[in-house]
Order: sequence, then structure tokens, then C-alpha cells
Amino acid sequence: MRTNLVMIGLAFCIGGSGLQAAQGKEPPASANQLLSAVDAAFKAKDKDALAALVSWQGVSDEMRSMHAEGLAAMVKQEVKTVKLAPLPDRFKMEYELNGVRYHPNVAVVGIIEVQYAQAGNSDQIPYGKKDNAFYLTGTVGEKFATPATKEKPINIMVMGVTAPEPVVFEGYCVYLKGGKEVREDISGKGNRSKAFWGDHVKHCEVRKTSGTGWISLVISEDGKSAFNSPQVATDKPIVYDAKL
Repeated sequence: MRTNLVMIGLAFCIGGSGLQAAQGKEPPASANQLLSAVDAAFKAKDKDALAALVSWQGVSDEMRSMHAEGLAAMVKQEVKTVKLAPLPDRFKMEYELNGVRYHPNVAVVGIIEVQYAQAGNSDQIPYGKKDNAFYLTGTVGEKFATPATKEKPINIMVMGVTAPEPVVFEGYCVYLKGGKEVREDISGKGNRSKAFWGDHVKHCEVRKTSGTGWISLVISEDGKSAFNSPQVATDKPIVYDAKL
């Protein structure tokens, strides 16, 4: 139902610090070893085994507990494939939220793509290297300012036909963050969602580019629906403009 780039500790933080030491296991010494361990954890639906592959150094207890459900949701799904991949274009190493700057606690070198059995449903998990070992990234925060306004969670979702062939679409959204415009690409196939923090969505548009199927656009801000389009089966764009 989605394609997510998962920054462990910020978007879907998964809990427990010091798990590798507690289990008496050495961390993976290569990206391929990390991949094998992630694959095994998903196939066993073992959230603790997956959590043991995360670098938790510096990650706060509050952040771990707030996002613990993310891990449980990920391992419940049936996995089709996992593979190593390079970092996506415009990968963000830092996020700023309510006067706190968040960044990975390892040197990020790539992502692990998790493709679930449901067509169009996948996760992309950053991983990195630290002290000659490889980990799924944790996220640490450093306060740098007192925010003028409190940012709110924003979710953009494109929903579409996934079978027998996933619908293909392209589009983007522009939202305000601290009064500044930020553009996010939402192109993909089947279904895709993006979650981030900001002031509000200013503009969003998406267009179906495949010959068959339909898409719809759903936008929520601070847990409340801001836009919910009907299903569109033509190549006419779905457009949202904020009414301020």
C-alpha cells in the first residue's frame, strides 16, 4: 500500500538499545551480511532480530518508544524480496522539526529495498557503516533553535490499482516548512505514500501515465483530512491547492 523511505528513529523508529551486545552477537562485517540478517528477520517475522541490526547509539528512549509500532507493522507483512540499492536521488541526511535537527548516527552508504508480496508495497531502509561494522541507521537529534510554530505531521498518499498490473503515475507536492517551500516527488506505481513534518501543503498534483487503471490522491495534516480526490482513470491531473 505504500513505498516508504524509512529513516529508522525518525519515521519508523524501532526499539531497544544495545541489543547486539545483549544477544552476544557481532554486528555484520559487510553490507551483504547485513542484508542476509535483514532477510532472515523478515522471513521469521522477528522484530527483535531486526531491531538488533539497528545502531541505537544516541537514540533517545522517547523516540524509540514513539515509533516502536513501525517495526511490528513491517515484519507482519509477507516479504517477496530484499536487496541492496544505492541511495535515492535527493536523499535527505538531515531533518529539522520543532527546533531539533535529526541526522543518522552512522555514515549512510545505501538502502535496503524491501518488496512485500502485495504489489506496489515496499520499504526502503537506509544502512551505513561505523567502526568496520554495518547497521541499519538510527537517528539522533540536536536542539538548535526555539521554534516559532509547532510543525505538524503531513501525509501524502497516491492510491491506485495494483493488479493485474500496478498503475503508473507521476507527480509532486509542495509544502511549507518554517515558512519555506519544500518540494517532494510522489511518482511511482500501484500505491505510494510520503510522511513528513511541516506547516501545511501548499500545492500537489499527480497524473496517471499508464494506459489502464485509476488513481486517487489523499492528503492529511495533523491527523485530519485535507483532501480526498475521487478515482481518476484518465491522464487528467489531480490537483490540490490549499485554500488559505
